[in-house]
Amino acid sequence: MAGPKRARGFPVAVAALVALRFLVLAALPFEAVFGYGDYRHFYDLARLAVDGGGGWPLIGHWVEFPPFFPYLSLLLYHLAGGAEHVYAYLLAALMIAFDAANLWLFLRLARRLLPVSTAERMTWIYLAFLALPAFGWWTFEPMAVFWMLFALDLVLADRPARAGLAAGLGLLTKFIPALVLVVAWRFRSLRQAAASTVVALVVAAVGLVPFLVASPPMAVASLQAQAAKGSWETVWALLDGNRNTGSFGPVEEHLDPSQALRARGHPAVVPPWIPALAFGALGLCLFVLANRSEDGNAVRFLALTFCLFLLWSRGWSPQWLAYFVPLLLLSLPIGQALGFGLNLVCVALLEWPVLLSRGRFDLLWLPVILRTALLVVLAVALAGRTLHLTRHGRLRGVA
Repeated sequence: MAGPKRARGFPVAVAALVALRFLVLAALPFEAVFGYGDYRHFYDLARLAVDGGGGWPLIGHWVEFPPFFPYLSLLLYHLAGGAEHVYAYLLAALMIAFDAANLWLFLRLARRLLPVSTAERMTWIYLAFLALPAFGWWTFEPMAVFWMLFALDLVLADRPARAGLAAGLGLLTKFIPALVLVVAWRFRSLRQAAASTVVALVVAAVGLVPFLVASPPMAVASLQAQAAKGSWETVWALLDGNRNTGSFGPVEEHLDPSQALRARGHPAVVPPWIPALAFGALGLCLFVLANRSEDGNAVRFLALTFCLFLLWSRGWSPQWLAYFVPLLLLSLPIGQALGFGLNLVCVALLEWPVLLSRGRFDLLWLPVILRTALLVVLAVALAGRTLHLTRHGRLRGVA
């Protein structure tokens, strides 16, 4: 397969992003960088490891992420000499670097899949999204987005081993980048998909098994913490009567692995296996029916898979839009992509910081309902384009 056209606009776009983000970083008060997102929590975990008797992450204490970021965060803490403002700015600068790489990867994908003029417009739109501090600084999501886009680019370039390596490193950062492997199984040969999956699993095993051997309770607690805490900020949470965020308790709880497995809030009204079975069956149908005739459909299918994942998930975090927006811009016409993207961004910002930072948990139902409705409509739109009906109403590309 031919590679993407040369990304001529990359130097200008990435320079504009880096310059804009550093200007915003200089203009924002420190609290806007350190206090509005999760930087304080990351700093507290690193301090717990060094000064609080926590020892190494996933060994002396549990963390709610795979090991890649906790150890990178620990390195930044040492480089900062424990100073929280230096730590925050080092982490912010690192996220700028990852988002610059994400912009480059997006432009590569856009030039592979879209007309040149459309690709450049979509790249500048994506740049505008990356300029928002909420999705570029408040978490370490840009790292996981990098592995997702990198793995997707390598899948489309027919480089299965490298795609598996990127997906495996994504698994060691967050679990979401592994969704790219679904694209490989549908849109590439069985041999390529198997190669990518095996490499990804080997990389993940190399990164995780040493922790499981060294400290099974802490390692297992770290891997299960997100799923064990119950529902938050979704329709499932509203049904359960949970009006809480996905935050864990005080950082000292991370010394006790049983706290990672403690359900927070009310138990599930709808048994989790019911939505899992329903969305699994729907996803399998879409997997079988997806049109395999073009690479653009592979990206649309990944966007649709992520959409179904968000509708199924018992929890939601606003920063997850960082994964969704580049996929939308690569999957839909510019008008639809802007419409869905802007509405999802506005709803996410309504949720945090507008409502929750002011303690209005009683109004949490509003962004949850709005976001869920948008995701349902978006799933229908993506499914229609992914299945790609012919003029006679028959499905094309069904294998």
